[in-house]
Amino acid sequence: MPERPAWYHPARWSHLSRWTLFLSLWAILLGLSLAVTTIGSLLAGGLQEWHALMTRLTPWWVVWRLGLYLVIGALYWRRWRPRILDSVARDQDGGAAARYRLRRSERAVVIVIATLELFNILSYAGGTQ
Repeated sequence: MPERPAWYHPARWSHLSRWTLFLSLWAILLGLSLAVTTIGSLLAGGLQEWHALMTRLTPWWVVWRLGLYLVIGALYWRRWRPRILDSVARDQDGGAAARYRLRRSERAVVIVIATLELFNILSYAGGTQ
């Protein structure tokens, strides 16, 4: 297994609690989305024009998201999942419980993404407001 970079070492991040990390990542995500919306509305000429532009580009956003899901899914299936399965194989029970939880988590993620995309498509088609 290749050597991990120094920034990846868990002891470096041990002072952060999980909630602190979670909330800081959410704050960064919200800040980035606010910055993109602000810059986009300025470039489009205003908030109404930005909204009209996003409405016109909705089909392309669907294509982009599906492509993104496919890339992430392929990376997960080919690179990350085998590492996870190798890691849990060293458990006391051979990883049976962890594999069961992993399968349930994978199914839950697929169901959530499919539900969100279904609602997005229905909204685009005029089915929900």
